[in-house]
Amino acid sequence: MLTSALFTLHTAAQLALGSLGAAPATVPQHDTPAQGTPWCAPELKALEGDVCYHAGPLKKDDEPRVLVIFLHGLVQVGADWQHHQQRAIVRGAKRNGFGVLAPKGIDDGSDKYPGMVAWPTSMKAQKQHEAAVLAQWTHARAALAEADDRYDQVYVVGFSNGAYYGTSLATRGAFEADGYAVFAGGSYWGSATKRRPPIFVGVCSRDGTTVDRARDLVRALKRAKWPHRAETRKVGHTMTDAHLDHAIAYLREAAGED
Repeated sequence: MLTSALFTLHTAAQLALGSLGAAPATVPQHDTPAQGTPWCAPELKALEGDVCYHAGPLKKDDEPRVLVIFLHGLVQVGADWQHHQQRAIVRGAKRNGFGVLAPKGIDDGSDKYPGMVAWPTSMKAQKQHEAAVLAQWTHARAALAEADDRYDQVYVVGFSNGAYYGTSLATRGAFEADGYAVFAGGSYWGSATKRRPPIFVGVCSRDGTTVDRARDLVRALKRAKWPHRAETRKVGHTMTDAHLDHAIAYLREAAGED
């Protein structure tokens, strides 16, 4: 079994969940924010509005060109924890041949976890911020298309806080994507949409803060007869290479069946 992790427990960015999750562990004192730290890692292209970009390989024959919108876990405002996550998803992109958009969540976007960059997982936060968040993604994709950098399929991949927001978007029908994959988090918001893109759920059985929510999500997707695949790995609050690789393979397979 491949157990190398894209994320490791030493960063507090991985310990934070969505609005439905348990409280995160104490932030390590040595991880102090760096003033003026850019949102994007230096090797990534910074698009307008703190959206980071890694170009995928050029289109090959009839194989669809895939873009992943990566939703990060909670990150302390001003810190650089997101760079670890960005680099990890880019490593996965190089293995699996996809492009990456890694947008920034909302500064102080969580009432439950102040001082964090977070996704709008609560109804209150969605009313305040969701329109702007989704407009930012749409603008970034339009900028790529204008530069003749087009993709055939779009997947949303969420980790931790990003997983809760990813499943919220999918099950509410709030954002149109060809597939979703979530790791160390996720919740079911009900079948509020007729369009049901496939969802891959990466269950982390040793993550006491998310495993029950993830299993509840899988059961709800089964009841709703929502296209999905669940895979459990004996890991903590993380996303392994194998989890991500299997998710991308599943979404590509499922998209090919449409």
